[in-house]
Amino acid sequence: MLKRRAFLAAPGLAFLSGCTSTPKLKIGAKDNIESNLISEIAGQLLEKKLQARLERRFGIPGSTVAYQSLQGGDMDVYPEYSRIAFKVLLKLVEQLDDGLMLDVLQKGFQAQAQANCFPFLGFENTHTAVIRADDFNFSNITNLSQAAESKSGWRLGCTSDFAQSPEGYNELKFQYKIQESGGTRLEPVNQLYFGLREKRIDILITGSTDPRLTDPRYRVLVDDKRIFSPNRCTIVYSQAAALKYPSILPVLQSLSGKLDQGTMQRLNGEVEINKRGFAEVAAEWLTKSGLA
Repeated sequence: MLKRRAFLAAPGLAFLSGCTSTPKLKIGAKDNIESNLISEIAGQLLEKKLQARLERRFGIPGSTVAYQSLQGGDMDVYPEYSRIAFKVLLKLVEQLDDGLMLDVLQKGFQAQAQANCFPFLGFENTHTAVIRADDFNFSNITNLSQAAESKSGWRLGCTSDFAQSPEGYNELKFQYKIQESGGTRLEPVNQLYFGLREKRIDILITGSTDPRLTDPRYRVLVDDKRIFSPNRCTIVYSQAAALKYPSILPVLQSLSGKLDQGTMQRLNGEVEINKRGFAEVAAEWLTKSGLA
């Protein structure tokens, strides 16, 4: 197994030696809009720069399945998130310092999956609590601790992923002691927003790259106890694929730091709200960013 520094330092030379070999890769994405978008961006970049031949495996049901595919050699590249990688895949204690976080992730992927990951893309998708901004009953509530002071209770709504997350529903209830006035609704995010507007629920949990968070009808509640970890996105790749096709490394690493929070919200909105296709949105962003 190559050491991390040598492995990441190799692309400059490896690009020249591997440029005559056309990469043939299996690129994956989990079953959500954001994962599909990131994989499509990475895939199109590989196709444009290297004429790579890709097998797209989108719609994978969750991180565990994607990671097992990577470990088993059935996946070469896919996007993953730091919180999930630490707590679910690698079973590690999370490091909050950015530099340490990346280093520990890379070493963990190398040891457990003969894989590696690039520096973070530039955004994070952290659990986020949302309420109605125009509801008089909530006019003075700006953080989760204030929400917990309510004696009448709240009607919560979240996805099944949040309900099962290590720092999801149980951690929210344990840390903030938020009282509920009814059973928690487990629904997709789109349906939760309908429930929020129609006052069937009072608080919904979404991700911080949700494009609807810029809508003035909604207010994000501050996680003042900071129970929700930063959830930074990276691209994970198998070392076998990188050794076979070293030219993919500088191409994929060129995405690191290029997608900030506002950009990811906007791209998600193009697909989820404006109903545009993944391929179209990805191609447009690559052109505007100057990467392709």
